[in-house]
Amino acid sequence: MAGFLIVLLALVSGSFASHPFSYRDCNQSPNKIIHVTSAHLNPFPVVVPGDLTGDIVIQAPRVVQGNHYKLDVHIQKHALFWITVPCISGVGSCSYDLCTLLSQFNNTQCPPQLRAQNLPCHCPFQPGTYTMTPATFKIPEMSGLWSWLASGDYRVDAKITDTQTGEEVACYHVDVSATQPPCSGFLCSIFG
Repeated sequence: MAGFLIVLLALVSGSFASHPFSYRDCNQSPNKIIHVTSAHLNPFPVVVPGDLTGDIVIQAPRVVQGNHYKLDVHIQKHALFWITVPCISGVGSCSYDLCTLLSQFNNTQCPPQLRAQNLPCHCPFQPGTYTMTPATFKIPEMSGLWSWLASGDYRVDAKITDTQTGEEVACYHVDVSATQPPCSGFLCSIFG
């Protein structure tokens, strides 16, 4: 389940500078596989590149295992109107097999922030409450094609579907903002 923590934090660290970071559960299924009870980000808006401290509490009411959970991520950036961020090289508005995605994190690749808290990073995960106390992650500089994503307001929708039944078993809508660090030094006084 902690692997989902990584996915969720990655999604939100990518949307509303004039609004606080917010998320809401958009799923009414009695068969939910996750429920986020609290999540916080600091600083807000998220500074790219920079350090992002987050904490999250997730309840998992049932075992999640197997390759029949599809994660659909839809990311939009506001630029006069909402523009969908395309799926490029597996990043952006993409579809994933949830457990395959999480399997990329094994004991050696699991972020040290999660390992330090004994949080699992891959399927299967057992029912229970998973709490990540405040942990700091380094948000890298976005360059090349991705540099236009370094600042702005975003909407992120993440939905998990059980492909065996066709039922949506998780859905979250997130609003978050990202900004770049303020310019400082001599060259900033010349070039802004």
